[in-house]
Amino acid sequence: MEPLLYEIEHGIGTGHFMLYERENHVFPVHMHRCYEFVLMVSGEMNMRIEKQEYLLKKGDLVLIKPNRLHSYDSPQEGGGKCIICVFSNDLIAAVSDSLMKYKLPSPLIHEVPTFYRQMFMSMDENKDMATIKGFLYTICGLFYQDIDFSSEDNVAKDSVLLRDIFIYLENNISEACTLKGLAGALGYHPAYISRYFTQTVGLPFYTYVQSIKVDRACYLLTNTQDSILSIAIQCGFTTLSSFNRTFRIAKGMTPREYRQTIDTRIK
Repeated sequence: MEPLLYEIEHGIGTGHFMLYERENHVFPVHMHRCYEFVLMVSGEMNMRIEKQEYLLKKGDLVLIKPNRLHSYDSPQEGGGKCIICVFSNDLIAAVSDSLMKYKLPSPLIHEVPTFYRQMFMSMDENKDMATIKGFLYTICGLFYQDIDFSSEDNVAKDSVLLRDIFIYLENNISEACTLKGLAGALGYHPAYISRYFTQTVGLPFYTYVQSIKVDRACYLLTNTQDSILSIAIQCGFTTLSSFNRTFRIAKGMTPREYRQTIDTRIK
């Protein structure tokens, strides 16, 4: 079983907006706390959202709600280019509650009109916030008009425990994140949480916690000038030696060496 990924960088804080292009995109099963748009610019790509599979073709647009399991897979021949937009719910506050609560007939819109595709393709992360919000509301409107307000979306309810576990980890990444602490916070027995987590995610709880702490550390090492000690503390390590040891096991180098390789690539 391939481990399930939780992208913690797509959830911490508000005003989160990322936009990037991918060709022949392949990414394993994962989830995060943000919304996600995918516009297929050319070719084809396979996508899975929860238990449903979709074949995306040129001009197709997908909306993925927060905390939904999803993955990407491009065919060996004929893979294409897509644009992925990830954003936090506060940027569409006026419609977010309805989008989350009620059912969409489909998260996929085929052959989006040229106007919306051009808007999507001309967007970038450096726009002012008013322009970004206007863009997001405009694209969300394509889906909002099809909401079935008579039917609640039960998919989120089906994965509520998994969602709550990941939110706990996200909110407590700077702490120890023990199994006992998690079980107590959610009102479950530690043995049940341990078994559920391993069966659902594909890794033991402790192993997964260490992996997301290292991933968070890599993000901070790459994107901030914080000291190694400060990053260790932010990621919940009580000593610098335990941070260095865990990081080396995961990445084959120390945090300092990792930062040096980043600096070298930038230069």
